[in-house]
Amino acid sequence: MPQPNILLIVVDCLRADHAYDRSLSRTPVLGGLIENGYAFSNTISSANCTTPSFAAILTGLTQIENGVRCLHGDRLNPSVPTLAEALKKAGYSTYAEASGPLGPETGLERGFTEYNYRMRQGHNSPWGQDILRRIAGGYQAPWFLMLHIWDLHGPRWVIPECRGRECGSSDYARALSSIDVYLQALMRSLPANTVVVLTGDHGEDFSRSEIDSIRRYIWTHIIMSKPFKSAWKRGLIPKHVSEISRGRIDNHYDALFEILIRVPLIFHAPGILRSGASTLQVRHVDIAPTILELAGVTPSGDMTGQSLAGIMRGEPGDHREAYIEVGASRRRRALPGLVLAGFRRANRYKYVCTLDGSRFGPWLYDLEKDPDERQNIAATQPELIAEFRNRMQELQSRRVASGTLTTEEHKAVQDRLKALGYM
Repeated sequence: MPQPNILLIVVDCLRADHAYDRSLSRTPVLGGLIENGYAFSNTISSANCTTPSFAAILTGLTQIENGVRCLHGDRLNPSVPTLAEALKKAGYSTYAEASGPLGPETGLERGFTEYNYRMRQGHNSPWGQDILRRIAGGYQAPWFLMLHIWDLHGPRWVIPECRGRECGSSDYARALSSIDVYLQALMRSLPANTVVVLTGDHGEDFSRSEIDSIRRYIWTHIIMSKPFKSAWKRGLIPKHVSEISRGRIDNHYDALFEILIRVPLIFHAPGILRSGASTLQVRHVDIAPTILELAGVTPSGDMTGQSLAGIMRGEPGDHREAYIEVGASRRRRALPGLVLAGFRRANRYKYVCTLDGSRFGPWLYDLEKDPDERQNIAATQPELIAEFRNRMQELQSRRVASGTLTTEEHKAVQDRLKALGYM
C-alpha cells in the first residue's frame, strides 16, 4: 500500500466534552468521525494555550524538552527534530496552515515545504475555500497537512445558518456547529488513502449568557489590570489567580483545570484503521510518533511520546502520565508564583504546583471522586505529594533552552499579538 496522505486538524480551543457530546452542538460530521474512527476520550494537552501545545504535537516532546514554554517569545530549540522534518525526509510534501500566535518566529515551520500564516481568516472565507481546492488536487502526494482552525477562538466565527438555538446554547457551541459544516466539505474533498487526525490544542472556559459575558468581561479587566499585578507582586492576593479566574473569565486563563486541558483525539482512516474507542489516558506528545508509525516512517530522534497505533490495533495499553504547564507570556511568567505545572496520572490524580515554589499550592485532586476539582486533598496524601515533587524536580532538570528571537522578530510578534487581542 502506498504511503497515506495525512491531514492533522487542530481546532483551537476545542474541549473534549463539546467534541464528544453531540447534544451540545450540531456536529453530525464530527460525530461521524468519532463513530467511524478511533477516539481517545481522555487526551491531555500539554498546556493551556496554543504555542506550547503545538510544539508538543509537532515534536513528541514536552515543553521542557523542546524549549517552547511560552505563548509567545520562545523559539523551538534548534536541536529538536520535528514531525514535518521526518515526514519530508521520507518523501512527503509537507504543508501547514497556521494562525494565532503560530508565526514563523516560533520555529514550528521547520520541515514544512510551505508554512502559510494567516491572521483571522476563518473557514467561511476565500482562504477556507482555497484549502478545499488544494486538498482535492493541489498537493503533491503523499502529503502531510497541518490545518489550524481558529474559528472557535474568541471572537468566535458563527455562520448565519448556525445562529439558532438548535446549534447550541452558547456562541462556543454554535461556532463548533459552524466548523462542522466546513468539516463536511473538507471530508468530501479528501482523496482516498488519507488518514485524518483531529484534536484540540487546549480547552476553554466561556460564558453561557449575555449577563455572564458582561460579568466575565469585568473580571478579565480586573485580573489583567496593573493594580492587580502590583498587589500580586506584593503578596496581597490571598488566592492563586487560577482560583480567582475560574468561572469568571471567558478564556483559557492561567490554570490547568480539566476544561482547559482535556481535548479530543480522533484518528479516522477507513480501510487503514479500525474503528473503536479507548478511555486510556493519552497525551499530545503521543500524536507525532503515532503519525510516523502510520506513515511507516522512523522518528528522527527520541520522543517522549509513544505511538498509539498498537492500541488502535487492539493491543493492550496503559495510562500515560501527562506533564502539564501553564503557557503564560514571558511578561506574566515573571510574576512570582503565577506559573503552574503538574502531572495528570492514571486518569485519576492531578497534581499541580507553582514552578517557583511560592506560597500557593500544591493542589492534588482525585478526579474519580472529584471530577470538578473542588477538593484539594494534598494535605491528606503526603507520600503521593512527595512522589510528585520528586518527579517534577527530575523532569525540570532535563530542561532545554529556547531558541532566541531577534529584536525585529520580537517586534513582529508583539504587533501581531496586539492585532489579535492578546495584548
